[in-house]
Amino acid sequence: MNIIDEVNKIKTSNSYLKEYQSKPIMTKYELNSIISLRTTHLANMAIPFVELPNNFKIENNMDLRKIVLMELKQGVLPYLVKRVLPNKKIEYLKIKDMDLTAIRTILRD
Repeated sequence: MNIIDEVNKIKTSNSYLKEYQSKPIMTKYELNSIISLRTTHLANMAIPFVELPNNFKIENNMDLRKIVLMELKQGVLPYLVKRVLPNKKIEYLKIKDMDLTAIRTILRD
C-alpha cells in the first residue's frame, strides 16, 4: 500500500472524526516520530507554522527541534497519528486533539 492509497483511505474513512477507542494521550514514541518528521521538513526548507522571533537564528538541528516544539505547543501541526489497535483496527488521531500531559517533561525546553 503506498501513501496515496493510505491518504484516500483516511479521507473516505471517518475513523478520525468519531470517538476514539484508545485514549488520545500522546506517547513519547509518537512525539519522537512527529519531531523527526517535522524537523526533516523544516531542514528541507518548509515554512514554519509559527511566528519566529526576529532574533531567532537556525544554526543546528536543535534549533529546528525548538521550532517543532513551539508548533506542537501551539497546536498548529496538521498531522494525524496512526494507531494500530490490538483488534487490528486502525485509528487516526489529530495532533491538536491529543493530550500532551504524558510528555510535558519532554516539552520543557
